[in-house]
Amino acid sequence: MADPSDALAALRVRPDGDTSVHLNNAGVAPLLPRGLAAARAALELMQGGSQTVLEAFALHDRARATVGRLVGAPNDDVAFFSSCSAALSQVAFGMSLSTGDEIVLPDQEYPSNAYPWHRAAKRAGARAVVVPSRADWSLDLERLIAAVTPKTRVVAVSWIEFSTGATADLRALADAARQVGAWLVVDAIQGLGVVPFDMTASGADVVCGGAHKWLCGPLGLGFLVARAEVRNALEPLMVSATTFGTPDDPVDPAKEPRRDRRRFEPGNPLVVTAAGAAGSIEHLLEVGINVVHAEALGLRALIVEEAARRGFDVRPGGGPAQSPIATFVPDVDPSRLVEGLRAHGVSVAPRGGGVRVAPHAHNTVADVERLFALVDELRVGLRRA
Repeated sequence: MADPSDALAALRVRPDGDTSVHLNNAGVAPLLPRGLAAARAALELMQGGSQTVLEAFALHDRARATVGRLVGAPNDDVAFFSSCSAALSQVAFGMSLSTGDEIVLPDQEYPSNAYPWHRAAKRAGARAVVVPSRADWSLDLERLIAAVTPKTRVVAVSWIEFSTGATADLRALADAARQVGAWLVVDAIQGLGVVPFDMTASGADVVCGGAHKWLCGPLGLGFLVARAEVRNALEPLMVSATTFGTPDDPVDPAKEPRRDRRRFEPGNPLVVTAAGAAGSIEHLLEVGINVVHAEALGLRALIVEEAARRGFDVRPGGGPAQSPIATFVPDVDPSRLVEGLRAHGVSVAPRGGGVRVAPHAHNTVADVERLFALVDELRVGLRRA
């Protein structure tokens, strides 16, 4: 097993010629070298066609096991999709909803974890109950729990909110949902890879994620992890021969879908993106997610300190699982400041009425120093404009 300190040092090695500062890891993180190598190896394997297809499928299964290790779930509970959004839509449109049912969600959900529930509710004659956050953008746990009633079928929430890093108390929400027989469905994309997570401890019934943010994997891979009884209650939205058995089986219209993760994986597996994601995730696991988290939080503390020195308000974030996201409100237009930073090779994002900075363990103190040196330089020009 690799030494975690060596793995951390390797995490900070950047490709030749890359002078960018990647502080938008909550948007699209840079693909780690091991992820790139794994994706390339999968592509090269496909040159063998049918002679190597079983080896390609084995890479897909290895990736499934890697995601299972990451979230603390059995391999067979992990199903791959083209994106986290696709996985969330499978849950929203695959479950059985009826007139009068309710879906509880916070008001600051990422649109991909809001629109599916609103559309599913509209189709079924159900109701989406949107719970306001506090004035400081933090989640109001008491209001969320109070919104859960015997009519509630689902509590849909992001573990970590995308704008400010505010985190949800998943265990408390799971307990409230379970008391009325509802599911807790979690979009965990903003935490997996940078904050330690255990699905059993969280109490979640379904967890969805994607590879291209904090997992530092490629675009084009999402996943759904569901408890067996929940998984088997979801009607597959897309089907193929492998949804029901094998391509060699005779067609039987009365046949029910498989009762494992393959009920959600029609057609050919997502070998290349799954292999690339597994390469990056395995590197992060070698470092240790606890170590990754501590490194990222150290950089967040520096960002908050530098923002405060300039008199910028910082969104509180907060919650039981501290996110490294820091969103500060500058004294100039946030969107124009973000554009200027990007033009100088520093990636951040306009979110939550401010500038969202999302440091990872592959970042350094020098990255934060460069960010704020440019902020100071750009503010001068933006004030004159």
